[in-house]
Amino acid sequence: MVIQEFFNNLNIDNSVFKNSFTIQIIHYSSIILLNLLSYAYLLVKFYKVLCYSKMTFEWLPMVNPYSWPFSFFLLVTTPYFSFWSKLFPGIRFEKSSLEVSGIIALEALNSVIYLFVRLSSYVLILLEETESLIAKEINN
Repeated sequence: MVIQEFFNNLNIDNSVFKNSFTIQIIHYSSIILLNLLSYAYLLVKFYKVLCYSKMTFEWLPMVNPYSWPFSFFLLVTTPYFSFWSKLFPGIRFEKSSLEVSGIIALEALNSVIYLFVRLSSYVLILLEETESLIAKEINN
């Protein structure tokens, strides 16, 4: 009953959890939200692999980034990296510059992945609580 304790601590009327229709709506909404979060998590993880691959291919001198298998990585990830390079331009020194936008872009993807994992754990708690309330209602 973590959710009910949460609402009790906020001093909010918990009459929402006394109505079986509302519990069903919250239950099915949390199932849909969990599925959407899972798909988004997988898409971001896949895009992160594409970004890492693009950055790796940039360092290899024997790989032509404009030939077919490697041009796909360049085509898909260039808008993302150009967005971050506009936000964080290169740091100029006397005779060289340091580009940190790629590292920040990858860390932003890691943060989004972490956010999806945290949100899905909260949705799982909500799903477990609504399932226990539904099971209690069925047994009564």
